[in-house]
Amino acid sequence: MAVTQPPPASGRSSPAFILSFPRSGTTLLGHVLAMSDEVALLEEPQLLTQIAAEFVESPDGIARLASLAEDALERYRAQYRTDARRLGADPDKKLVVDQTALNTIHLPAIRRFFPESPVIFVIRDPRDVVFSCFRRQFEPTPFTLEFHSLESTARFYDRMMRLADTCREKTGLETFDIRYEDVVADFDSQTQRLCARLGIAWAPQMREFHRAAEGRTLVTRSAPQIRRGLNSDSVGAWRRYREQMMPVLPALAPWVERFGYSRD
Repeated sequence: MAVTQPPPASGRSSPAFILSFPRSGTTLLGHVLAMSDEVALLEEPQLLTQIAAEFVESPDGIARLASLAEDALERYRAQYRTDARRLGADPDKKLVVDQTALNTIHLPAIRRFFPESPVIFVIRDPRDVVFSCFRRQFEPTPFTLEFHSLESTARFYDRMMRLADTCREKTGLETFDIRYEDVVADFDSQTQRLCARLGIAWAPQMREFHRAAEGRTLVTRSAPQIRRGLNSDSVGAWRRYREQMMPVLPALAPWVERFGYSRD
């Protein structure tokens, strides 16, 4: 299906969202795009969490979200834009890119508040994702507490992917899927494809995202990997711990197959 190109970034009020699951490669793509003069990156800002919380945390939230009138929707959009400006990202001047992996939880709100926004969904081998989440120490939140065991991490991953699929099916949302391993293997063509979807110009300096990160304070647990630059060391890392991963492989098998990864 052909992808309709959005208007140029300058003057756009709708942000673009990069999401998936933690440790999938969302941070990598965010920092690549941040090298563009047309982009203002918001790295895990939690802005959507603040305006969408009331619809996520109550039993009738989705129904109320669906019934919002246009003037109410615009108030939520205006609040998001105000908060983005407060963080230094002016949607009147640049394309605001909200890079928050767990915004997958808020896909219904994204679809309702920002129906024109590009939604970039990053795919990575589910076994690498789950293994990486389990092995790293995150700041405790209601979500990262799920990473206390491989089993609970795999269950959380499965539920998140099911939620994403349900939202696509029920709302007609078309995400722009990009595979982490493809970016590592063929950086230029994959990032050019991404930039084309966002309506911004690709630039060679995007290859130097890691050098720009050296002088910045990064809030993400992926900071060491970002500063190391592009490498394939983490691709297939789960295989070195195959025995320990055995209990969760059956739960992840449907997603391994769905996303086109080798079973072994």
